[in-house]
Amino acid sequence: MAVNTPVADLRAEPRTAARPGIHDPLEETQLLYGERVRVLKTEAGWAQVEAIQQPEYSHANAWGGYPGWVPAAALVPAEDLPAPTVVVTDPWATTWEDSYGNRPSRWRFPMGTYLRAVDMGDQLWKIELLDGLRAWMPKSSARSLYEVRLLPPLEKRRFILRSAALLIGDPYYWGGRSPVTPDYTSGVDCSGLVNLAYRTVGIEIPRDAHEQWMRAAPIAAPQPADLIFLSEQDHPKRIVHVMLYEGDGVIIEGPGTGSAVRRTTAQERLGHPMDELSPGAVVDGQTVSFGSYLP
Repeated sequence: MAVNTPVADLRAEPRTAARPGIHDPLEETQLLYGERVRVLKTEAGWAQVEAIQQPEYSHANAWGGYPGWVPAAALVPAEDLPAPTVVVTDPWATTWEDSYGNRPSRWRFPMGTYLRAVDMGDQLWKIELLDGLRAWMPKSSARSLYEVRLLPPLEKRRFILRSAALLIGDPYYWGGRSPVTPDYTSGVDCSGLVNLAYRTVGIEIPRDAHEQWMRAAPIAAPQPADLIFLSEQDHPKRIVHVMLYEGDGVIIEGPGTGSAVRRTTAQERLGHPMDELSPGAVVDGQTVSFGSYLP
């Protein structure tokens, strides 16, 4: 099956809607349009699924898709779907029902969404929707997956940071993985911010901070777009927070419930300039480590 709504909340239990603005422990993550899931069972309008495009380890101490419940109405059959060709790079992409932009479509897609689209010249993408219909999207709202995956490492790093910067000011949202808009109350958590920013260059990394740390290559010092991890206090092997390093001692992060995505400095955030931090440093009981997914 595939997600057939712009954003679907994955819940720990088959009940209740997500509650923004608080730490909602039932909110596991969010699924984006077109993401594949494996349905395990259905119950009273809910589907228990494994989100196979969001690798996760902690729930079962084994790698698998992120587990949880979504409304069954948010899913459609997804056998033999063609591969996506573009990724949304704006916070939200609007669409039209016609190529002239006269009839707005109900579909809007958040950053990081993979879509099947055909290049219609310098102005438009023609999107093939899951229901077989079509929609048209501004060319500037998405990039070809083929092209972004071929970018040199330095350009990928710059694009990741550009994407993350577009989310500065969005509210921290526990389990969040979608930008906020005036009529769509969501946001991102620390690892959701990193996950989306990396998806805009076609790099799919695990959903949560601990799993991002597990699969990242350990490094002695971060370059721009590398990751800075913090452990649980007094538990150096249990990672609970991730931040993007922007360079020159600057960090982009989703700091926690009640706050917003922000740009800060290592000095302000960790009490030391970056050149004084090394893997294994302890800040307020939290162990610092660095990781990379780029050469």
